[in-house]
Amino acid sequence: MAISFRDRDIISITDFSREEILHLCEAGKRMYELEKSGGRDSLRHALRYRSLASLFYEPSTRTRTSFNTGMRELGGRYDGFSGTEGTSVMKNETVRDTVAMMCANHFDVLVMRHPLDGTLQWAADCSGVPVINGGDGKNEHPTQAMLDVLTLYVLNQGKLDGLRVGFGGDLSHGRTVRSLSLALAHFEGVTIRWAAEDFLGMPEELSGLLAERGVRVERDPTVRDVMRQVDFYYMTRPQLERMPGVTQKDILAMMEQYRIDLGKVSGFDAKVLHPLPVNSEIAEIDYRVYFTPAQAFFRQAEFGIFLRKALLHEMLRHDGYVVYDGALPAELAVGNNRLPRPLGEAKRRSMFIDRITRGAVIDHLAEGSLRAVNAVLDLEHRGHSCTTAVIAEKRNPFLKTDLAEFTERDLKQVSLLSPEPTVNYIAGGRLREKFVYLLCRNENCVTRAVAEDVPPRFWNDRGAIRCRYCRRPYTVTSRKVEPTDLAAYIASLPTAIEPAR
Repeated sequence: MAISFRDRDIISITDFSREEILHLCEAGKRMYELEKSGGRDSLRHALRYRSLASLFYEPSTRTRTSFNTGMRELGGRYDGFSGTEGTSVMKNETVRDTVAMMCANHFDVLVMRHPLDGTLQWAADCSGVPVINGGDGKNEHPTQAMLDVLTLYVLNQGKLDGLRVGFGGDLSHGRTVRSLSLALAHFEGVTIRWAAEDFLGMPEELSGLLAERGVRVERDPTVRDVMRQVDFYYMTRPQLERMPGVTQKDILAMMEQYRIDLGKVSGFDAKVLHPLPVNSEIAEIDYRVYFTPAQAFFRQAEFGIFLRKALLHEMLRHDGYVVYDGALPAELAVGNNRLPRPLGEAKRRSMFIDRITRGAVIDHLAEGSLRAVNAVLDLEHRGHSCTTAVIAEKRNPFLKTDLAEFTERDLKQVSLLSPEPTVNYIAGGRLREKFVYLLCRNENCVTRAVAEDVPPRFWNDRGAIRCRYCRRPYTVTSRKVEPTDLAAYIASLPTAIEPAR
């Protein structure tokens, strides 16, 4: 089957097959060979009428400029923003609206970075043109993974099977280790070894996922133990910006025995990689290592240009363009996160809490959450009656109101305070709908940002529930959900992440 990246969203490295990764490696290698043989200008008209928009809500040097360089060398144009100052984001514009405006400005591709996990999948859902993930929170950075794989591919004479890679630095809070690990999982006989402080170590969820996919993951006590058993050592910067309450002094103490210095690389052939930048104060790589044969991270940075240039060429070299119509897919207005509960027998349906005839009730709230839930909904000031109560023998708070239905924002705010509330809608003295409201538990997921209005959506990953956006697993814990109801809900979910358009 022919491999095509035409107008394709680049959101997660897990969306790509082994064959597609190798295809991009070969395409990137051709760009590398053109550059080194003096043929850089041979493709200077390839994307002459194409344009790229950068939407960087967080700082970037390498990712943003390498996409710009790739577009420029292919004859295209680029624009956008780096940092939100001076943009309508400062006026509380949502990601959805910003993406729509970029599409309205006739860009052919959007490259985006955002601090919230899952934002790039949401942007792709809202966009009429292809979207490339330039990093979403601590979730993924797929083109960094691709350029890392391209670096390994070229420096290891085109061999990725049997690769031995070491990881160090911050494996817990950064996205590069996650994306590269998942990319390497496509290949046979891969071993990952790591040495890091517990707080900065490989997440158990990621280690388990890699083990399921046949990657051997081993922890060693020291960096030198790793170095003697690997071909490449991938060092990473401690992500202080993602560690609330942790000081630079704390990190310096954690990194003391794990930073890369001359003593760590001496006597070994392993090449040291780093996605960059190196934190000059923490100095996770001592400056003297820069001048040794182990240093390969500046070559790695140039491979970012070759990979992103190849990717843009693969995506946009065709004729034609997307005609903007200003429409959003209707399914983006609602989520699929309402787990239905049985309404019960007709007689019982009419015997509801305090026999209310019309309204909405939220019950099975978490102990101690009632006051906060009442305050965040502020129903009385919105012109609706509101009664709260605690059933003493069950210590089971509930809230009832004459409001016909809660808004998505209402339910999201309640769920942030009390996960998995049961929602009941009553009309004509009868219970007409009953469901448990599910919300991704990843605290950095874009679906939890109330003002962004991202409808929570899940998918069925071989019988397990995963968030569509940040792709983290979700486990239903409500004691009121019967196994048969849960099984029926999971069966109703899509079995893959398909484009919204």
